Amino acid sequence: MTQATLEKTEAKTVTPPPKRARSRWLALGEFCLFLIVGLLLLEPILKLGGVVDEENYTIDRKVGWTPVPNRSATYRNEGYSRYTINSLGMRDVERSIAKPPNTYRIAVLGCSVTEGKQVSLDETYCRILEKQLNQAGGPIKYEVLNFAVSAYTLGQEYLRLKHFAMQFKPDLVIFTVRPNALLYMGPDLRNGFFSARPVFGVMPDGTLVEDHHFQNHWLESAEGKRIQSTAWLSTHSHLYALVGKSAYNLAEYKKGFGQPKRHRKSIAGFERFKGDLEDDVQLKRTMNTALDYLGKVAHAIVREAKSICQKENAKFVLVYLPATVKYRYGLEEEIIESLCKQLQVDYVDCNPDFDRIEKSSKKKLYIEVHPSKFGHEKMAALLYSYLERSGLLKAAGQAEDTKNVN
Repeated sequence: MTQATLEKTEAKTVTPPPKRARSRWLALGEFCLFLIVGLLLLEPILKLGGVVDEENYTIDRKVGWTPVPNRSATYRNEGYSRYTINSLGMRDVERSIAKPPNTYRIAVLGCSVTEGKQVSLDETYCRILEKQLNQAGGPIKYEVLNFAVSAYTLGQEYLRLKHFAMQFKPDLVIFTVRPNALLYMGPDLRNGFFSARPVFGVMPDGTLVEDHHFQNHWLESAEGKRIQSTAWLSTHSHLYALVGKSAYNLAEYKKGFGQPKRHRKSIAGFERFKGDLEDDVQLKRTMNTALDYLGKVAHAIVREAKSICQKENAKFVLVYLPATVKYRYGLEEEIIESLCKQLQVDYVDCNPDFDRIEKSSKKKLYIEVHPSKFGHEKMAALLYSYLERSGLLKAAGQAEDTKNVN
């Protein structure tokens, strides 16, 4: 065999190099493995940093939405707080549904002003009020239970009282009304999560009507079904929430691209709206007509809420929450006060006291539109003073009749 033939034979017997396709599959497998490990490590990092953990509400067909029980979250939009929703779905310390012996319970219904995510839990007026009531000691222990939920309307407060808060057997119910509450009672046609709520109307004879049409329409939409099917992931996975929020922000950006910048809902925005009302007589007339009807709806809601309390021997008081003057509409204040007089409901308007404090104090009462820590302290002090002198803290059946307090 010649040398050339031998070299050819040896060349044929050499093992061929591994196929490139196999190398690609191996590289892809390694990439997927590292991606999975990276994602698993990213989730606790996002949780530790409190990134995208604001998704703390779940759909509730009776009320619209409720806080997710045992949910820890960070609030950064206006003020700052780290907070935990208790096991019963309240922004409060742990409570038992059964009322302990020798306990006087105060149930507070409200919206974001009372929920107070802008400050820490112990800085909310509900917690401060509870501590003030218990300072003197004595055989009776006071509990101030916070049932407030952000973005709730008066109708939703009523439903939360009816379906949830009354289970705790409160001795006193504080039904709070935020400024511009009447304006938010109609259907929200923006077609989002916080538009999926029951709305209320009133029949000619004054009967309250509960309507879930707009709520059910959104829940059956593609977006509504998607949110319902991914509810667990949205509230338990920071990574999923981050991706979802980014996708939502991108969609909103594309939707508004090239359009005039939307004015943020704020004190400045409402001040501009009030200016438009003063300049446009027809707009003001339409606004007042709408408020007149919504006032009748509010009348029916407050009437039913008071009736529920009376059946359980619980006292009932309505508190008109404070807001800076620029964020108030005078006709609404008159309507709220008037319906309380008609229904013989104890009434507390916090605004005159807050107006005096705002003029005399250098400390800010508000963080944009919500109470600051100082504001919550003043709210607690005002309510403590009112409850002490009104006789509402006496045992059931012993409280004297009180007149409306302005």
